[in-house]
Amino acid sequence: MPHLDRLSSLLSSFEVRAQRMSGPQGSNLFILGDEEEVETLMLFIKGMPQVQPKALAFAKVDLGGEQSPIYTAMPPCIEIDLKQESNLKTIAHLIVCESLRPRCGGQFALDRLCDLMVVNILRTRIAQQIQEPGMFAGLAHAKLRRVMVAMHDHPERNWRVEDFAELATMSRSQFMAEFRAVVGKTPKMYLKEWRMTLARIAIARGDRIKEIAKRFGYSSGDAFCRAFTDTYGVAPSKLVMDKS
Repeated sequence: MPHLDRLSSLLSSFEVRAQRMSGPQGSNLFILGDEEEVETLMLFIKGMPQVQPKALAFAKVDLGGEQSPIYTAMPPCIEIDLKQESNLKTIAHLIVCESLRPRCGGQFALDRLCDLMVVNILRTRIAQQIQEPGMFAGLAHAKLRRVMVAMHDHPERNWRVEDFAELATMSRSQFMAEFRAVVGKTPKMYLKEWRMTLARIAIARGDRIKEIAKRFGYSSGDAFCRAFTDTYGVAPSKLVMDKS
């Protein structure tokens, strides 16, 4: 069975980025411990503590902005024991070494390592089998993960509930109940929100509304505009005018 990539569409769609910082100012990711033994990673996503942790290395992580489903699906803070996560510990140790002993190409290497760090944080989030309903719970689910990836990879398809149930190898009624319980909304609503989030990015980029409608599975520009206005309370043409 081919590998199911649960993160690439998310990471590319929302331009998740991380950049190494020289100090705590402007940082939201902190690596704690000492040079010989990195111990803890702390990522503050929604707000910062009044007293910032004393850290060996710092980074600024952008999960694609506050409209990104990655951002909204994350808790305010993630704290990871690096002794329990060998991949993250290796990356964190390399970041610390590059930070403490600057060399040629250091900033480039550090930024790539920070990007790799974020990918592994998200992998860890999925592997933790989150109990709260949401996107990561769906991506972690043994059967629903295929449905989630299908939506993320192919928002343009005219998906039916029966298609999703077949992907999940469940009956229609079982799938509908399980998806709502795990993800916290119906498949139709989740797909609509995913499409609208991508559409908003495309509008901000300057793409034409008719092209966006076709790209995300709407039969006409009018149908797309109705869905967009229903989601955001404003017509896409208003965002285009505000942008100009």
